[in-house]
Amino acid sequence: MKTERAARTFRQISFDNTILKVATGALMISMCWMQFTLATRDEAVILVPPFQNETIEFINGRANRDYYQQWAWSVAMLAGNITPGNADFVRGEFERISTPALYRKLMSTVDVEIQNIVRDNAIVTFTPRAVIYDPELNRFFVTGTQSIGGPGLRRAVDKQMTYELGFTTERLRIYLDSYAIYEGKPMTAETRDQEMDKREAQERAAR
Repeated sequence: MKTERAARTFRQISFDNTILKVATGALMISMCWMQFTLATRDEAVILVPPFQNETIEFINGRANRDYYQQWAWSVAMLAGNITPGNADFVRGEFERISTPALYRKLMSTVDVEIQNIVRDNAIVTFTPRAVIYDPELNRFFVTGTQSIGGPGLRRAVDKQMTYELGFTTERLRIYLDSYAIYEGKPMTAETRDQEMDKREAQERAAR
């Protein structure tokens, strides 16, 4: 009787050990899979900035496009609305939001424009009409109407201007790393191709 009971106990213990080994193996496989998934998936960090309705989602160090569009609009409004009274503020903001390399370039052009505005007591305003993103160039285009007025002008001078902007991120902070402003429509990749085709056609016609 005791021998039979001991045999049953031994079989039960063996069965329990088998179940435990299988469960332990499955748990180890599951943990390895979770570690692999965490190591290989894109890192996503979501922030909710103050005074904004949109969340910022960083994936692999880049923010979502909607937030970059807000940045593009803000930079264009900063650069496009300059008066003698806010010139120092604009200069300081460009230093804060630009990469060091871009800021050095900007100060050779933008700073001259700011000095001219202060000297002439002019007022520059910019009214954006659209923000366009070109994935091929990875650039944002803010196009709208620029108006230049002041005591030396009888009437304000209006013209279409486009800000072409590029951004980078470092440690979940966005920086302006590309800046260009020109008169006319946005020079997207499609527009540039069209302009190139037009020039080539004109050159062929002139031969």
